[in-house]
Amino acid sequence: MIRRSEPRCVMAAGLARALETGPASSPGSPTKTVPRAIGRARLGIATLGSVLTLGACGTDGDATEQTPPAPSTSETSAAPTSAGPSMDSDEAAAADAAMAVYRDVTRLAQDARRDPTQDWLPPYAQLTADPYRSAELLEISALRDRGIAHTGEVAHDPQVVAVDLAGGTDGTLRTVTIQDCVDTQDFPATDQATGDVVSAERPPHVAVATVVFYPPPEDRWLVATVDVQDETC
Repeated sequence: MIRRSEPRCVMAAGLARALETGPASSPGSPTKTVPRAIGRARLGIATLGSVLTLGACGTDGDATEQTPPAPSTSETSAAPTSAGPSMDSDEAAAADAAMAVYRDVTRLAQDARRDPTQDWLPPYAQLTADPYRSAELLEISALRDRGIAHTGEVAHDPQVVAVDLAGGTDGTLRTVTIQDCVDTQDFPATDQATGDVVSAERPPHVAVATVVFYPPPEDRWLVATVDVQDETC
């Protein structure tokens, strides 16, 4: 049984807590912030996964819009099973669609931490919703400001554990829950000025992502939360 903790970013490499943060905005309003939601969420600057005014996340110079990269060899060699045998065809299709978005987000999060000087808001706006979007952009901004970048690869082993397509009149949306085993041991954070590795060691750990289907105008699946658990895997 998964023990849920306070929301945190998906790939925490375990640096000391860096910043007090602000609130997440709604999916349609990415420029609002909420102070403490992400502050608790942080396991350190070296996180990937799940809060600031988004307009402040760009570079000081010209930045080019980034697009999600093609899967790396390490990510495609062990593709997860999205659809379980008990799912009907609609649930299986939702599981596959949500898993594809989640995989794109894990690649985007790694690329953003390898080069935090770029403007990463456009690709995050395409693949994520708040509170995860704002948490991620804050982490990237903090890395940039402190001159820290990551190298290497993060290993993932995601599996769909729940599909809810019912929605409801209370405003709930269709959701897919993904449980991932995240290994950041080969993804160190380095001070670019000194070359010092500033990541703390952490064993592979469980992260639980909620992928939500937002109706028009979004009309797509977006990663809305990624909660890092204390549980190892």
